[in-house]
Amino acid sequence: MGKLLDLLKDRYSERRFDPEKELEEEKLELLLEAARVAPTAHNNQAFSLYLLKGEKGRSILSNFNAPVHILITGIEDEGWVREQDSFNAVELDIGIVGTHIMLEAEDLDLKSCMICEFDVEKLKDDLKMPAAEHPILALAIGYASEASKPSKRHFERKNMDDLLTIIE
Repeated sequence: MGKLLDLLKDRYSERRFDPEKELEEEKLELLLEAARVAPTAHNNQAFSLYLLKGEKGRSILSNFNAPVHILITGIEDEGWVREQDSFNAVELDIGIVGTHIMLEAEDLDLKSCMICEFDVEKLKDDLKMPAAEHPILALAIGYASEASKPSKRHFERKNMDDLLTIIE
């Protein structure tokens, strides 16, 4: 099995971070660079990043008490749009950006959890966000605590036969 597939199988969403261990600036820079180089539709890069850290960051987005949260916002007016059905790729792009950050975190021996449940209007207000931006995804990032372990549902997966349709 390939190294990446091993990483993908072993990786799990962390909800218990070590409260004593802060992230090093070098690692934060690598996480942000992973976001910057993520491929987006038509390379429009229709997103912004908000790095929330320290007490102020925790007061804005307190999920899982992680030392760092990276909020990714979408800018729909800048997103690539498919002509046939007006599909805007902004949310898909942000999923790619978030995955890049998450995989870089794992490579740096950090843990992460993608978060979509938050008060959108409160975040927009707290961060004095431009009207054109919309919060879509946040990642809680930090070092795992001693209690860290995958959830019971982590290993539950559908069979390939339930997911795949082959057309020949």
